[in-house]
Amino acid sequence: MNQVELEQGAVQTRKTLMLQAPREAYLQEETLTPLKPDQVLIRSLLSTFKHGTEMSAYHGSSPFLKKRLEPEWRVFLENRKDVQHHFYPRPLGNMTVGVVEQLGSEVRSLAVGDTVFGWLPVADWHVSFANKLQPLDALTPTEALCIDPASFALGGVLDGNVHFHGKVLITGLGAIGLLAIQYCKLSGAIVYATSSFPLRSRLAREYGAEIVLDTRQVDDLGLTIKQLTGGGVDVALECSGSYAQLHQAIRATRQGGRVVCVGFYSGGATELNLGEEFFHNRLTLLASLPAVSWNNSVRGDPPLYAQDLQQLVIEDLKAKRLKVDGLLYPTYPFSESVKAVETISSRPAEVIKVVIKY
Repeated sequence: MNQVELEQGAVQTRKTLMLQAPREAYLQEETLTPLKPDQVLIRSLLSTFKHGTEMSAYHGSSPFLKKRLEPEWRVFLENRKDVQHHFYPRPLGNMTVGVVEQLGSEVRSLAVGDTVFGWLPVADWHVSFANKLQPLDALTPTEALCIDPASFALGGVLDGNVHFHGKVLITGLGAIGLLAIQYCKLSGAIVYATSSFPLRSRLAREYGAEIVLDTRQVDDLGLTIKQLTGGGVDVALECSGSYAQLHQAIRATRQGGRVVCVGFYSGGATELNLGEEFFHNRLTLLASLPAVSWNNSVRGDPPLYAQDLQQLVIEDLKAKRLKVDGLLYPTYPFSESVKAVETISSRPAEVIKVVIKY
């Protein structure tokens, strides 16, 4: 599809990857609205997904299907029967790199031809407010696509108060877990990591983990980590969103240590018993969710919010303190976006952070 002039009234359509219902993804064609004075038209180049959160929507296990987080009191409440709450349909994908093709009449911060990135779903075209986009500048497109998971990884490391020479366990080696390894190493920590996926285990070693355990070959992960470390890790960063992995992370942590939940949990916790190691070893269990939408800061002084973390990540990427080599894999053409989502769901061992190329 070639560049068009929206302001002249030409009809411009786009295709967006949507989720109609659990496991029902499709490409929806829709008409783009004309540009407002402070908006720009973006032609997409690359997009990525937010695997953990979006898979809970894809599998139909998200708590937001039946409940809502009440904003004033910040408690989950059952959806009112007399009010419609539309969880589906919803777009999939959360970050896009693209090229500016048109400017609204009041836009001065960007120019036609600029390569930009923003928190946008999988779609071949976007109409976006200019202040929601950032120029690529010294970043590569792949680095820009990793800002979101890296900011959550950094938030987890800061929430866990990871120290120099501290022993850290990272469970769940998706993009967040693999980037957390690097931030732990930058803090001078000794990193242990676990996965049953060979592709992710290899990257964990390349990113600096001292020991990577294959969970398929370890009968008792918590006990094994305790034995390897001489008593347990100081901090466990649980990045998988799996209750079974959280249970093992708790078991692997030393007496008085900290367990930080970075992954997104959904469904019931049948594998978790807080009356065992958690209670008797007096552990601290923390949640880390420095997301823009929930207005959470990380612990510490001064408090850092999502945009603060994102800026720190951008600086680290520009200075090459963080690597993203091998992190974005595999790549699917936009026409196979539905297949990409199905692969994330059914064959997670074959993916790390899936990329859509237009």
